[in-house]
Amino acid sequence: MALCSAWRRQSIPIAHGQCSRRCPLALVAVLFFLTMVSAPVARAQTGTPNAGLDAPKADECTVAPRSEDELRALFRETAATPLPTSLEASPTPAAAPMGRPADEQTVAEITTTWRQYVACLVAGDQARMFALLSDEMVRRQFVVDIAFGVTENALFTFLAATPVPLTPDQSLPIQPLEDARVLADGRVAVVGTSDEGRGDVRIFAREGERWVLDDWFDLS
Repeated sequence: MALCSAWRRQSIPIAHGQCSRRCPLALVAVLFFLTMVSAPVARAQTGTPNAGLDAPKADECTVAPRSEDELRALFRETAATPLPTSLEASPTPAAAPMGRPADEQTVAEITTTWRQYVACLVAGDQARMFALLSDEMVRRQFVVDIAFGVTENALFTFLAATPVPLTPDQSLPIQPLEDARVLADGRVAVVGTSDEGRGDVRIFAREGERWVLDDWFDLS
């Protein structure tokens, strides 16, 4: 039994084996819920003050939430697709993507999205967190949910409940994004170092006037 390295609102044992390197955040809402995020940023230590660190507050989560109709359509589309035999996306090692350095404006815009994401995680507001993910990223979350037996009714009952924010001693400090690279398809990859000494990659895609998180995986 194992746990993915994560910022967590609540710990969930994964009884189906090790968590895949490509399931860093998953809505496993079997009446207990975990948003998994293997992040290359300072982890909050429960009971340890974070004075002087940049920790987004819950009231900074101001992005408009995804509509229920949008999310139901994505859930049903995912449910109608055969589940993979494994949550491991690829048997090949994950490597850091190559690309030219992103300019300062792009980094600033991606940082805004990332800060909003963390603020919404602190707020416990999953519907607003979904608004900061691409459709493809939402589908990947739903693949994990469905694999763990989450039904549409259970999911949307959970989403309709009043968000429960983290407590003050569970604040989530963030650090500047230091290594952002523009990929050939126009997306931007941010490469960081994790607690275990490995790295992880967050990939952002431009949608309209803002960037959204489009993929997230650990490096091998």
